[in-house]
Amino acid sequence: MKGFIEDEEFGKIFVELRRGMTSVRFTYQADGNLLLRAPLGVTVSDLRQMVEANRERLRTLPRPETVTFRFGQVIECFRCRVMIERQTRMPGYILNHWDGDTLHLQPHETADLADEAVKRTLSSVIGRAMEVQAHAVLLPYARQVADALGLKPAGFEVGRGMRKLGHCTTKRVIQLSRNLMFLPEALVRYIICHELAHLTHMNHSPQFHALCDEYTGGKEKELERQLRQFRFPILK
Repeated sequence: MKGFIEDEEFGKIFVELRRGMTSVRFTYQADGNLLLRAPLGVTVSDLRQMVEANRERLRTLPRPETVTFRFGQVIECFRCRVMIERQTRMPGYILNHWDGDTLHLQPHETADLADEAVKRTLSSVIGRAMEVQAHAVLLPYARQVADALGLKPAGFEVGRGMRKLGHCTTKRVIQLSRNLMFLPEALVRYIICHELAHLTHMNHSPQFHALCDEYTGGKEKELERQLRQFRFPILK
C-alpha cells in the first residue's frame, strides 16, 4: 500500500506499508524524496508520530546527490549568477570568465555534462569562483547585517563548508561558507543572524533561539525549514 503524508519541515513524505514488516525505515529516494516504510495497518496518526519521534535523526539522514548541469542553464546565486554555455575552441577544457555579476562557464560542446567527473570539475570551478565572489559581496553584506543589529564581531572570514555553513569562533570571528553564495538572500541573512546570535549565547539554548528569532523578525523556524529543504546546485 502506497501514499504520502505532508510534514511542515520535510514536505511530502512518501509512504509504503508492507505486510510482515515489524520496524520503521526512513530513506531518501534517488529523486530526493523522503520515503517511510512501515508495517501494514498503521494509521496516519501513527505515521505522523513516527516522523515526530525520528525528526532529529531525519535531519541528519544522508540525501542523494541529484545535481544536474546542462548547456543553457542559469544558476541564480547571491547577487550574481552562473551561465553554462557551449564553446567550440578548446576540446577538453572548461573556459570561464566574469562579465559583471555573471560567471560564464563554458565547457566544450562535446562535453558530457551528465558524466560524474565532468560534474565534479564544473562544481569545483563554480565553487572557487564563488569563494572569490564571497569576499566581494557576502562579507560586506554580513557587516551590514551586523551593523543594523548593533553588533560588533571581531571579524568575518570565508570558509568552504557545505554542511557547516557558518561558525562563530571563541574569538568572536564569524566564519561564513562560500556556499552561502548559492542561497537566496533570506537564507543568507538567516545564517548570518544565527552566527551573530552566538556572540551572546555560545550554545543552542532556548535563550539563543529566542535571540535568533528576534534577529530574523520572528521567522527562525520557517527559515530553518527552508534551509533544510534547500538543494545545492553543485556537488559537495
